[in-house]
This record gives sequence, C-alpha cells and structure tokens, in this order.
Amino acid sequence: MTNSARNSRRAFLRKMIAAGAVAGLAPYINPLDLLAAQKKGILPKRPLGKTGHMVGIFSLGGQATIETIGKEEKAVEIINRAIDLGINYIDTAAAYGRATDTIPKSEAMGTSEKNFGPVMKYRRDEVFLASKTHDRSYDGSMRLLEKSLKNLQTDHLDLWQVHNVKLREADKLDSFFAEDGVMKAMQKAKDEKMVRFIGCTGHEDPDVLRDLIERFPFDNCLMALNAADKHHDPFIDKLLPTTVEKQMGIVGMKIPARDRIFSNGGIITMKQAMDYVLTLPVSTVIVGIDEIAELEENVQIAKDFVPLTADQMLELEDLTKPYYKELSFFKGLSDWPPEW
Repeated sequence: MTNSARNSRRAFLRKMIAAGAVAGLAPYINPLDLLAAQKKGILPKRPLGKTGHMVGIFSLGGQATIETIGKEEKAVEIINRAIDLGINYIDTAAAYGRATDTIPKSEAMGTSEKNFGPVMKYRRDEVFLASKTHDRSYDGSMRLLEKSLKNLQTDHLDLWQVHNVKLREADKLDSFFAEDGVMKAMQKAKDEKMVRFIGCTGHEDPDVLRDLIERFPFDNCLMALNAADKHHDPFIDKLLPTTVEKQMGIVGMKIPARDRIFSNGGIITMKQAMDYVLTLPVSTVIVGIDEIAELEENVQIAKDFVPLTADQMLELEDLTKPYYKELSFFKGLSDWPPEW
C-alpha cells in the first residue's frame, strides 16, 4: 500500500470511528465512562438503531453448538449462561441446523430455533429475539414464521429478517416487493404484531444489500465484518456508511471468520478480532459458541473493550492481507460448503 493509499485509509477509518461516536454507537470512548463500566463489570450497551433497545455489544449467535443435532443439553446450557452474563440479543434463523452424515441440511433446518425454545419459554422477556426467513415468497415466509414461533416457544419475534441476500439476487429485488413476495409477508407480520421490527442480512455482497435497504426502511442490517474485509468487496466501505446514515441497527457477524482468522499467524487472539469490529459503528456483534469457556471469554473481552485507533486498525488489516482470500470464504473466494 502506498503512503497516499495508507493515509486515505487512515482518514476513512477515523471518519467511521467518529461516525460511531456521533451515532451513539461508541458510548464508552470517554475514558471515565469506560472505567466506570469496567469497574461495575457490566456488558457495555449501544442503541440498536431506532428500535429503542439498548443492546449489549456482544450477542449470541445461533450456530455452532446451538444448531447441532444431539447437543440439546449443551445448547440450553450455553443459552442460559449467555443470558446470565448479561447478553440481551439472540440471533437465530429458520435455516440454521447443521447437517450430519445421516441427516441432510433440509431436515436439520430449525434445530437452532428448537434449541432456543426451552429457554425462551421461561426467559423470553430478558432478550431481544431475532430470526430470519430464507424464503422469498409471501406464503413460504409466513409458513416459516409460524414454524419459527412454534420452535422458539414464543408468540412474537422482536426482529424478523430477510436471510442472506446474495449477489445472484441483485436483479431480482423487485420480486421481493411483489404481491406474492417476502416483503409483503414482513409487513403483514409487523402489522399483526407477530414481529416488532424488520431487517435484512447478508455476507456475500455489500452492493445488493445496499440496494435493498435503499428500497425499504429496514430497522436492522446484519452484515459480515472483520479485519480482512477491506481486501475484497468491503462491507465496511460499501454498506456500513449507508446503514449508519439511515440510523439502522447494525449487527456484525463473521468476526473470526469461523476461526480461520487465527490460523495463519496474523491475528492470533479473539480480542484483536473483536476489538477491530467493535471500534466500528456497530450496535453489537454475534458469534456462534461451541463451549461455555468461549462464551465467557468473549463476554469478558466485550466488558474490557477499549476502542482502537485508526493506526491500530490498519495494523490488524495488514496482518490479514496475506491470507484474506481464505478469510473471505463467505464472499465466495475459497472453497466452502454453501451456508445460510
């Protein structure tokens, strides 16, 4: 990177950090506020856009153990422990469910929601609950919503999202808004108070997501964000500024890129991976959890979070450059099974 390009990148990162402060997405930048929060041992919170919900900066993703058939007891243990630790945002999806040697993906779908259900039955009021529809039709999405509510043992979602909008759908967005399209289902569900807020998600292409949110006042956007993002089709550059401008809830995923970010001698700690994304103007980050120890470590990292400088962020971006293609598997730059 030339000096000119590096200076330009530094200026952009500074602008994004400042935007987060203005939007209330970095409320602990003040050292006194940060110190007070750390002394209390609380999970820092930020506004989830204009929803009125103050969300902890670390949230629970419904994949990993929680979407795995046969790990129901451990999943419930992880979910309960997360809520006990102060996590108040839970992300799942109708499509989440890990295939096995004997169970295909089509049959595994719904496992994550089913594993959340026994906890939501008793602790629903303690969390902001988000799920998703991977169907693009009105009828199909409404059927998925009914199934999601049953699996989650609740009568409403706080957030319902169009799941994983992909590059190949760029010229099909009009169909989302047709009479038989997914957006009609979204609006119907909101009108009938089956869901409170509406969002969209994606990890493959920032342009198609930006085009979608320009067409509809979504409340939330879940996007892929990590320290390797800048090296190919960056969400940070192409999508994040638009969501900040629209005052949307902003949730980051793929923070450690399924742990691949640690495998090449660059970024070696979860703290580095999380601090990079949390310095951006995001409401929260979600991570799938395999073990209670991982959960507790990540929550502590969030509690101890201190925003990075633009130069520190540049250093982390540099560390990922030699192996960014491997870290961008969800953008289609390396071999990886299709996922929702």
